Amino acid sequence: MYWYVLFVKSGKERKVEQCLRKELDTDISIPFIPLQEILFRRSGTVRKEIRPLFPGYVFIESILPGQDFLEETNYLINKSGDIISLLKYSDTEVAMKESEKLRLLSLCNNDHCIEVSYGIIEGDKIHIFDGPLKGMESIVRKVNRHKREALIEIEIMGDVRLVTVALEVVKKVPDCND
Repeated sequence: MYWYVLFVKSGKERKVEQCLRKELDTDISIPFIPLQEILFRRSGTVRKEIRPLFPGYVFIESILPGQDFLEETNYLINKSGDIISLLKYSDTEVAMKESEKLRLLSLCNNDHCIEVSYGIIEGDKIHIFDGPLKGMESIVRKVNRHKREALIEIEIMGDVRLVTVALEVVKKVPDCND
């Protein structure tokens, strides 16, 4: 399966996804929006919310290789006022690289959603013991314990993007050298 990425007007992701589901043959191409769980505290309770992982983007999983996909979807992309463009590496390379797709798949559940991860901070190091970030501490760039989030680095369509995902730090252990 190939993955393609559409750049859409912000806030129009769901509308574009639903329109594509109606217009495309879902045996060939399936649009989806990568999602993430967000944790936040309201009225003293920690709650979860689902939000787009990449606001302004809709992904399409398809059995069609690049040129065939372009021929199949070009009309839809051009006729929609909410789709800005199809992201490409070059004029001939339009599908997401397999390594980028696999990294994203390794973080997401079956609904293309990155769930909450859980970790412990020991000194200045984070150890993630549960969730999609387990074993991937190297992609974590920053942790905000109060907002229950981590800033991670993901490569998408050749660009390194910093994305905020949910990370619950259950314990902070001071560094032994302090």
